[in-house]
Amino acid sequence: MMTHSILKSDQAIGRRDGLIHSEVSISEIPMWQLPGKGKVSAEQPSKVVFRTLKGKQGQIKVPIEIIPSAKWGFPTVLDLEYFRAFERALTIVWEREGIVPDVLQISGRELIRLTGREPNGDRQREVREFLDRLSGLVLQEFRQDKKGRRSESGVHIFERIDRHELQDTEQWAHQIRLADWYWANLNNFHCHVQDQRLFWSLRRDLTKLLYQHLHSLFRIGRGAASESYSELTTHVSLKRLRAISEVRRQLQPAHDELETLGFLGKWWIERATNETKDYLIFWEAGPAWYEVYQIEQARVQAIEQGPVREVLTHESGEVPASYDEIEQADALKEIYDFVGRNDQAYEPFWKKVIESFTRTIRHRVIAEVRELAVSRRIRTTRARALVSAFQREGKRQGVPGWTGRSRQITS
Repeated sequence: MMTHSILKSDQAIGRRDGLIHSEVSISEIPMWQLPGKGKVSAEQPSKVVFRTLKGKQGQIKVPIEIIPSAKWGFPTVLDLEYFRAFERALTIVWEREGIVPDVLQISGRELIRLTGREPNGDRQREVREFLDRLSGLVLQEFRQDKKGRRSESGVHIFERIDRHELQDTEQWAHQIRLADWYWANLNNFHCHVQDQRLFWSLRRDLTKLLYQHLHSLFRIGRGAASESYSELTTHVSLKRLRAISEVRRQLQPAHDELETLGFLGKWWIERATNETKDYLIFWEAGPAWYEVYQIEQARVQAIEQGPVREVLTHESGEVPASYDEIEQADALKEIYDFVGRNDQAYEPFWKKVIESFTRTIRHRVIAEVRELAVSRRIRTTRARALVSAFQREGKRQGVPGWTGRSRQITS
């Protein structure tokens, strides 16, 4: 659990370069509503949206049911902005500590500043309502069969939220405990990456929702996407219009903003070929999206490969000729795949581990620490937990050089 502030008092807010990792990017699920559309009614107690994913046979659509709190309603565009700021706070801790915390402590003032706004009483109230709305929200897979509807168990994003007064200050902080599945996904590193730079440049509410939605569709379609107008109106909570000229007027301002920023290349509408009196909307990504996509792919590749690529080659670019060097590089990669790319300070220790233990023992120890991390039984970084585990293993087996008193590792 992080008990210190995310930002120092004199630290500038770097909100335009924030990247957050998760197996399912929560902000891309089309659950956010336009202002005034977030209330729960007897006619609409929940909302079914579609998450487009890659399947073996191409693209597939997975229906997800959004079940909001009856009191707080659906999350809105404003909640989306605070959620992006929350993602930025998680990223700051991850970059500093090497692991996303399962409990994030952050004040309302810090969260507000991460959106680029100045704190005041009204915005503090917005933060509290955002946390209440997200903690009461349930996501679950939506299924139907011949016997009627049946659903899988739903999940929360936030498991628990507590408020307490910070020591020696008059400020209150929020302690946000992430749900187990969400926390584990954020730390597995085999995931999507989302760039926040363009998001904070948007001005229209509909543009922000459309940007989130297209960000996901473009990634799946490699820069091309299409969707029926009826589905789009559900996903971005728009009023469904009949005439194609009205639809164009409805969507034009938001699309113009995305085209101006270079996120969108072009878009057009066609009549559907079926009898539903629906339309099909087509999009092509612009140069700004492709730039972001390339950055994302490079970041994902760097995370998955770890920092040992430099170890695999000499300065001349040649592959090491020694079998021992190759074996050590492979072993280092296995360790960095687990602990993350930010823990190169431990490299002398990892080399000692490789020299002292067989590959079977290393795999067993890493598997034990991974199980502890997933079950939330460690409250430190993976690297530090792995250091302690190998120190215990060396003492237990009486391996030369490991039988003395364990030295505390600091960073």
